[in-house]
Amino acid sequence: MAGWRRRRWRSRGGRSSRGGRRGRGIGFRLGGKKLALLILLLFAVLTVQTFVFIEKNLRPPLMTVATLRVKQIATESINEAISKQVAGESDYERLVEWKTNADGKISGFMLNYGEHMRITSETIETVQKTLGDIKQLPEYIPIGQALGSAIISSFGPRVPVRLEPIGAVKVDLNTRQTNAGINMILVEVFIRIRAEVAIIIPFDTKPETVQTEIPISYLLVVGDVPMYYYDNKGNPVGGAAPNAPNIAVPMEPGGGVSKESGQQTGGAGSGDVSQEADVGTTLAPRE
Repeated sequence: MAGWRRRRWRSRGGRSSRGGRRGRGIGFRLGGKKLALLILLLFAVLTVQTFVFIEKNLRPPLMTVATLRVKQIATESINEAISKQVAGESDYERLVEWKTNADGKISGFMLNYGEHMRITSETIETVQKTLGDIKQLPEYIPIGQALGSAIISSFGPRVPVRLEPIGAVKVDLNTRQTNAGINMILVEVFIRIRAEVAIIIPFDTKPETVQTEIPISYLLVVGDVPMYYYDNKGNPVGGAAPNAPNIAVPMEPGGGVSKESGQQTGGAGSGDVSQEADVGTTLAPRE
């Protein structure tokens, strides 16, 4: 009996020993779960820190790159669309109506209101359609471009960029005159387009203005050639300079011709084209 009890006691001890080992295994498994939870927590913290870093450091340069890229695409698309529209039209010569005097010389010009409104409305429709097409096109910028490094500019995740038209498109049809010589003026008819868009990147949106000018017609106005003309110092120039009469030109303290006398007499209507003082001055001789 004693031996049997001894063996039984040992058997209980064995089970107790195995139970102890089993308890240590459960503790190890609980430690593994805590380790996994700790790793997951660290990963979440690093992810949040990464987003904070991108928000504070990469968002401004990324928005700058996105703005330049979107404005480039929008401007090129608008210019291409309007150029095709201009090439397909043949009535732009009727846009300018010239005024002549009794001698048949050009005295001025004005824009044809009907053609003006037609071109403006067609341009607005074309620009709105072009911006709508750009909105559907996917555009991505490598995040390396925001770091300002030429080596890694094409690496990194590609950030999506979108353009959203906002507001109405504004179109102005106008003219610009430039001197093309002693007796000539070059008249340029151009369209100025202004469109408000929103540039959208992850975590940020920025309103931006896309503006461009597109020339649609050039006109050269030729006036009468003056008998004598002078530079901005009052000296005669040209082939008739030896026969030119002496004149007195009012001078400013800096040595230039005053504004009152620094322009040519007359304009396109009188046959003489206005000329700035630094190019040439037509003056009448003193009596």
